[in-house]
Amino acid sequence: MNSTRFNALSSHFQDKIYASFKGKLRLAILKRDFENCKLIQSGNKTLDIGAGQGQFASYLASQAHCMTLLESSENMLDLAKDRFAQHGYNGTFIHDELQNIPKIIDEKYDLVTAHAVIEWLENPKDIIPILKHVTHADSTVSLLFYNLNGLIYHNLIRGNYRYIQKNNFRGEAGGLTPISPVNPENLEKALNDHGFKIIHKSGIRTYYDYMTKENKQKITEEEHIEMEMQCSTQLQFILNARYLHWLIKPSS
Repeated sequence: MNSTRFNALSSHFQDKIYASFKGKLRLAILKRDFENCKLIQSGNKTLDIGAGQGQFASYLASQAHCMTLLESSENMLDLAKDRFAQHGYNGTFIHDELQNIPKIIDEKYDLVTAHAVIEWLENPKDIIPILKHVTHADSTVSLLFYNLNGLIYHNLIRGNYRYIQKNNFRGEAGGLTPISPVNPENLEKALNDHGFKIIHKSGIRTYYDYMTKENKQKITEEEHIEMEMQCSTQLQFILNARYLHWLIKPSS
């Protein structure tokens, strides 16, 4: 991952994503999934890979998880440290690339999160050996990633046929579109091949991005979140969601 790029984008992420409706929706679905799957457990040893500014990590810390945050962007990690300090939370902060995890971390974790991370790798499947390195037989992994199918569907609706026919969905340098939108079918097969099973799937922004600006503005944020959460676990809506959230465990 390119830490220089994320240092430059840190304020942009803060303003355009995490402080927006989209960020609120993401956090709401993550919290719902974690609570429903009983992952909020006091004392859980938790590793947040690509922790960013620590938004979700601070929520887990508030639930008495023992947090380790790894982030390649020094700017973002400093913001995460500030967030923890403001709330009086304890955490271990590691400034490094996720590719170096096998060299710098020997521990196994009860819970591992990697949210909006793997789509910024040249090959998203490179996360799998790293997950194997930091998990034990009873661990749970939370993967949230940018869905290639949602990107294609979005461009179909906008009539960007030439873009689709080029079959090159890599984001432009300096932009917010990830460099490696994830093909969920390929990722699921790779996870299964390496001894992981998916125990839960949710879609994030299953329809919101496809609404006109005028229709978005007719409806309150609370109503949008309520309906998105209803759609988020229904297969017919999950398939083209902009982001997917999977909970994964080692196969028994």
